[in-house]
Amino acid sequence: MASLPASGAATSAEELTKLFDEFPDTVWLLEHPSTGKHGCYCYQGVHGVACFSTEAGAFRFAEWIDLSGMQAREMPFDEAREIAKSKPLPIVALMLLDSLNNPKIHYVR
Repeated sequence: MASLPASGAATSAEELTKLFDEFPDTVWLLEHPSTGKHGCYCYQGVHGVACFSTEAGAFRFAEWIDLSGMQAREMPFDEAREIAKSKPLPIVALMLLDSLNNPKIHYVR
């Protein structure tokens, strides 16, 4: 899991590169077509928009949490990040959920 430096110091370019390398260039989000809502997940108290590296992963998650009427949509990482940023609190992250027990978390605020 990516985290901010404990000292509160600015994140170095190397740390940012590592963070972005953990996410694929394109991700899959679950989206409800008529409402524009997205699938979300809470991991250890952190709420985030759920994303996946494959369409199949997105659909498995939708079935697991019984999200009916959702569609999987592929998009660039930056677009998914902007969607997460646009969500109200408590959403604070974009989460790559290829492993539910060890999600990759990208904080957007």
